[in-house]
Amino acid sequence: MMLNLRFHVLASCTLAIASTISQQTVLSAHPVDHGGHEHEIAQQTTMPTLPPGPNTMLRAPVTIADGLEVIISDVIIPPGSSLPLHYHPGEEFIYLLEGSVIHIETGKPDQLLQAGDTLVIPPYAPHAPEGGPEGGRAIVFRVHVAGEPERIFVEEESEQD
Repeated sequence: MMLNLRFHVLASCTLAIASTISQQTVLSAHPVDHGGHEHEIAQQTTMPTLPPGPNTMLRAPVTIADGLEVIISDVIIPPGSSLPLHYHPGEEFIYLLEGSVIHIETGKPDQLLQAGDTLVIPPYAPHAPEGGPEGGRAIVFRVHVAGEPERIFVEEESEQD
């Protein structure tokens, strides 16, 4: 029961943050001529422009649970690009804002995600998302083991063995 409640709280937080980020706009005034009467109208432009890859927006402790932290990232995956195979020491909640992404996770069939889709990736699950034809942008919310690296690349771990 408590685990189910925790999941719903985290999922609600993720969707609220995603909604806020996706609605960030800059208003700029442009004069428009309507039969000799100029009016100013606001044009919305999506903000901000972020570089490809994960862009950490927040990293903070979870105060109601010892040893955990939350990491929120705005992840940009260009068309046809993929992130290297990696995993996280925590559970990952994804909300795809724009475009499409192919979720590639070890031991599971590939899964196409489109704008508006959500996904939960279990802790320590190796995965390598790939951008669809138009690329993708996602808000990623992680409940993470505090003090651990944000992501662990599988190749790096194999080389250390």
